[in-house]
Amino acid sequence: MHAASVILLCWAMIGAACFFSPAMAGVTAGILAVLVALVGLPHGAADHRFARPRLEPVLGMAWLPVFLTGYVAVAIAFASGWFVAPAITIVVFFLASAWHFGQEEPQLLIGPRSLRPLFRFARGGLVIWVPLVCHNAEVCEILGVVAPGGSDPAIQQATSLLTACSWIMLPIAAVAWAFQGLAAGARGGQMRRILLADNAVVASLVVLFAVASPLVSFPVYFCGWHSARGLKRLRIELGESWLELGRSLAPLTAGAITLVGLAAWLVLGGAGWNDTLIRATFVGLSAVAIPHLLLHGVAPLFDASARRRMSPPLQLGSLA
Repeated sequence: MHAASVILLCWAMIGAACFFSPAMAGVTAGILAVLVALVGLPHGAADHRFARPRLEPVLGMAWLPVFLTGYVAVAIAFASGWFVAPAITIVVFFLASAWHFGQEEPQLLIGPRSLRPLFRFARGGLVIWVPLVCHNAEVCEILGVVAPGGSDPAIQQATSLLTACSWIMLPIAAVAWAFQGLAAGARGGQMRRILLADNAVVASLVVLFAVASPLVSFPVYFCGWHSARGLKRLRIELGESWLELGRSLAPLTAGAITLVGLAAWLVLGGAGWNDTLIRATFVGLSAVAIPHLLLHGVAPLFDASARRRMSPPLQLGSLA
């Protein structure tokens, strides 16, 4: 059901992109900020709920101060990177995001086992690779708004490296997509429908990324696909209703929105309201994204440790 709604949303945005003009930049920036505030930031604000069952068994009552200290420290350090080393920050943010998005995509186990991590990385980065190839000038313009003044050479270096990476990753993503199509043809029943629906989502997103402005396509992917799926998985894991989950995430979400707004007003100082919205959203999102993906990256280690602790000890008598 979610796949079908995302496909419809993609094609609605593709149709709307035919009528998009620079005069709509203010509306686009506002929609971007609202979508990220209502769906994207709650996805990150859920990290304490995601972290608790993994950290508390190991750290006890100290889990919350350890989590908050580490999370905020990483966020501040990465936000500072935009002003200290913008080229490195851009490359790290984009590549780390591609890796994280790939890890959070449906794990359908298609293709040779040794190539699956590469396939996931290539697929997760489609929201980055396609705009870099099809909208390179606009991506540079957006980064020019986000980074401090005088960063044009650094932005050019970073985007040149990332564009070269994009030309490598896009054929790999195409091979992964073809493998999944072949697998769908060889399967039957529900698995065939799942594989075909997933391929249709990927194809629709790629067309959206190629046709629409990144200010339109990224919120559709990040909020409508990535964040929505992440919140759904967390709700199921916690056994809560949407209302209960939303109520528990509201305070941290409101706090994050307030901090991003203060940063935009006091520190970032965009030349205009549109630029301020884009800059605050992008810097704030990246600052939260890095600790978020680090947390989700190490979560399997904590899950594996928990499984080992819960496993009954091996009885010597059972070996006799």
